Amino acid sequence: MPDLYKFSIVIPCLNEEDYIARCLDSIIEQDYELDKIEIVIVDGLSKDRTREIVADYQKKYKNVKLYDNPKKKTPISLNIGIKNAQGDVVVILGAHTKIDKDFVKYNNQYLHEKDVKVTGGTQKNVGLTYKQSIIGQVMEMPFAMASAQYRWSKKEQYVDTVVYAAYKKELFNEIGYFEEEFAISEDAEINWRIRQKGYKIWYSPKIKTDYYPRKSIYKFVKQMFRYGILRVNMFKKHNDALTPKHMIPPVFVLMIVGLLVAGIFAEEALLLLAGVMSGYFVINILASLIKVFPKKLHYMPVIPLLVFAMHFGWGLGFIIGYLLPKSDKW
Repeated sequence: MPDLYKFSIVIPCLNEEDYIARCLDSIIEQDYELDKIEIVIVDGLSKDRTREIVADYQKKYKNVKLYDNPKKKTPISLNIGIKNAQGDVVVILGAHTKIDKDFVKYNNQYLHEKDVKVTGGTQKNVGLTYKQSIIGQVMEMPFAMASAQYRWSKKEQYVDTVVYAAYKKELFNEIGYFEEEFAISEDAEINWRIRQKGYKIWYSPKIKTDYYPRKSIYKFVKQMFRYGILRVNMFKKHNDALTPKHMIPPVFVLMIVGLLVAGIFAEEALLLLAGVMSGYFVINILASLIKVFPKKLHYMPVIPLLVFAMHFGWGLGFIIGYLLPKSDKW
């Protein structure tokens, strides 16, 4: 075993009474020396039982710390946590997650072996209900989430970004902290700055987390729409971070809307739209079948439609985010 880094696991949270205990238990049960793990919770003044649950853990474990974030913005919580962290390595974790028992061990191993400053892994989506399970399946599809390799890749490799990353704390002194003006994509933005400095990010599917997605399909599509709007903020700040993959959904939306409008004046436009949508859904249905066959075929009637709604929502959000001025609403 390589030398053991001390890990500070930073968890921003707000009204997470249904998930926070599961998350904390998974950290405490790590196959790693517990005195080498610090848990730093930054709470946005939760109104449910979250703070009460955390207080119970603080009575049992000296390594659980709680800080407040009255502004309730995730990147601000992350920065509060990092600035108060005492570890050599800072892990950014979500309250909706449950980490594998070897999560810290593998991050420690790869930080040494690969001589990198950032490591991370994959995310398995866990559904406690039928709708939550469908959403989880969609989030693990390459066709649905092409730019998020950490959601589906089985190959160890250097990547642009990872989920629930482990950062050498010294990095923040060099590149700065999370962008507090962002509400979403703050992780992708800081990882872009890290790569611009010449550092690599190592991904391994051995570093595993369970994630509990939205329980409502409406809330999931709304989340994707909001993600599309807020992702634009990163590209406005860093133009060269934009890739062709990011442009596919907004171009797809513009094509659909443009052909619908043109169809008012020319029937050929509607025929072309029918051809485009037919091709899209053939690929969509095949990708969905590959994902659910043979044990989860009962999800098939819904998954292709949800993938389309997600693509359309993200693309529409991207267009709106590009055209409209910044708003606190998003």
